Amino acid sequence: MGGFGSGRRSNRFTTDDCIQLKLTDLRRLGMIKRHCMHRRERTWYLDGKVVAQLTLVSDVDCREPYPCLKITGQAYGKRVDCLIWLDPQPMRFGGERWYALCPSTGKRCTTLVLPPSSTHFASVAGWDTVYGSQRECRVHRAHRAIYVASTRLKALSKYARKSTKEGLWSRISSRHVIIEEELEELMSQLT
Repeated sequence: MGGFGSGRRSNRFTTDDCIQLKLTDLRRLGMIKRHCMHRRERTWYLDGKVVAQLTLVSDVDCREPYPCLKITGQAYGKRVDCLIWLDPQPMRFGGERWYALCPSTGKRCTTLVLPPSSTHFASVAGWDTVYGSQRECRVHRAHRAIYVASTRLKALSKYARKSTKEGLWSRISSRHVIIEEELEELMSQLT
């Protein structure tokens, strides 16, 4: 079966290589509200260097006839100037969920990405990028899962249920078992 480095490889960017804009984060920052217009400056870093400085302006039913997100600035040494239309969808028990309409596919999405070689945002499917975990080996996926579970564990309230905490600890310990198995297999191959 496939060993280290086997399988198909491609030169496509992963989502980890791209600048990501998640609508849930923008909503948490208060940028997507009915009858409001917000402006926010964001800076992205990679290895301690500034990769992008973008201005995000959300206009929800103020000046534009349809809700939109305007993105301008510099990214990867290129000028970025794009307009993303937003689409609210009513939820079953009230309220609404916001989606971005991908300029490439026209479909709804919640995450927009900007690869290093481009000047406008689109969805993950619109740029045909892959998620970083799809290219990782079993050990790296286990390390990523441990990081996610431990981050979530640290963010839990002290009033969180015992079953929630135990579930996260069991997830962490099961991933440690995977790492140990892979290390033992590697050691057996070396001897």
